[in-house]
Parts: sequence; C-alpha cells; structure tokens
Amino acid sequence: MKAELLAKLEQHLSALIVFHRQIKALRQKQVRRAEIKSEGSALARRWFDDILPALEQINFAESLIEEFSGRFSELLSVTRSASTKNTYLRVLSQLLGSYRRDIIHEIEVRSFSTGASLSIEPYVEGLPADEGAYLDEAQRCLSVGAIRACIVLGWCATVSRMHEKIGAMGFEAFNKASEDMAAKQFGRFKPFNKKFKVESTSELRRTVFDTDLLWVLEYLGLIDSNQHERLRHCFELRNNSAHPGQAPITGETLYSFYSDITKIILKKSKFSA
Repeated sequence: MKAELLAKLEQHLSALIVFHRQIKALRQKQVRRAEIKSEGSALARRWFDDILPALEQINFAESLIEEFSGRFSELLSVTRSASTKNTYLRVLSQLLGSYRRDIIHEIEVRSFSTGASLSIEPYVEGLPADEGAYLDEAQRCLSVGAIRACIVLGWCATVSRMHEKIGAMGFEAFNKASEDMAAKQFGRFKPFNKKFKVESTSELRRTVFDTDLLWVLEYLGLIDSNQHERLRHCFELRNNSAHPGQAPITGETLYSFYSDITKIILKKSKFSA
C-alpha cells in the first residue's frame, strides 16, 4: 500500500510540474484558454478525490492535510475565474515548493499503520451469530484499510437490531407511538409530526428513516435523550463515511463509533433478541 501511495503522489507531483511549466511558457498575462483552466481544475480535484482520502486513511498529519487542501482549493478557484499568469505561478510555486518535502518525503520515511492493524473484535465479541453477516464483513474491511466501509456496515447491524426489536414489540405499538408523538402540542416531541402505518419489517425498512426510528425508540423508553443524540452522531458518521468529504475518519473515530453502537444497542438487554 505504501508503494502504491508513493506512486500516486509522484504522478500527481509530476503533473503539477508539467502544468507549472506550461503556465510559465505562456506569453499572455491573462490565462484564458479553456483547456489550460480545465487541466488545472483536474489537478486540484485529483487532490480532493484521490490523494486526500488516501492520506486520511493512513492518519496523515491533519495540519498538513488542511494546509494543502487550502492551496488546492485556491488553485481550483483560480481556474474558475479570469486569473493572471502570475496568480497561477504563485499558487503552483507554493505547492511545488513543499509537496515533496512535506508529503512524499514524510510517507517515504514513516512507518504508518492502516486499518489492517485495527480490529472491532473486542466490541462485537459475544454478539449473536445472525449479526455476523454484517460484522464479519466489517472486520474484513479493516484488513484492507477500509475504515469507512467498516463503519457503514456497523450501522447496518445497529439498524437491523432496532428493526428486530420493533418487530418483537409489535408494529401496532410502533404506529401508536408515532401517532401519540405527532399529537403532542408541547415538549421535546412536539416537532415530530409523522404518523406511521407499518405492518411488516420490510415496510419498516422501506418507509421509516433511521432518524425517525430513533425518535420513536426514545418515546418508547428504549433509549434516553442522551443515547438518542449519541446514536444520531453515529448515524451522521455513517453518512460521512459513505459520501465524499474532508473530515478525517481514523481508528479513534472507528472505535468511538463501535463503542457507542454496542453499548447503546447491540449489547443492551433492552434490545436482546
């Protein structure tokens, strides 16, 4: 993985060097050619779409990631306006002056750990075998450093357990709870305005959003308001893991996530099968 990352970084740096020479060779003071702007934009987007996620995966220094993200964001902005040749050269010179020293060299000399050294086994040990389909696959994701995928699968297991609990209680109780909440004129549950008519687990999965499910679980007394907020945070982390973004997803993030979902749902007696 280290060799692949270094090759990716070297390729990106080489493309930046070529682009810098191309800008330097221009005779005009203003950069107007669409193909040149497009090339600069592609180089900046490659940082956010390809390089940045790879660096986050190995827990690279957050301060350097933020610094270079700011520079590539500026490059992207420059390509979208009528910028001068000198503006391009200034931005590119800042990038080229530290790219090899601060990023490539740091990768060359460091011994970094990836998700392959992480394990969720301490959190999921002792859980029912029927949840293994999600959690075994989640652990396998870590063998290739796929922390984000591990989090997504962990949330799948959590929601599945919550659905099972609703099924065991009876869908009438779930529906009535939603109706009672929607009728509230004051208090914590006043903003909730949805009335569900769920008759099966399949329908529950299709028609009830995870965030609404959490509200009903709190109303039923299966979780309290603090646990609700923690689970909502886990849900947001699941979304951050499933979609592009600059927020780092690290081993510490992973362990915090699994600590919450196991203590609040998967290993809680109220949600036992």
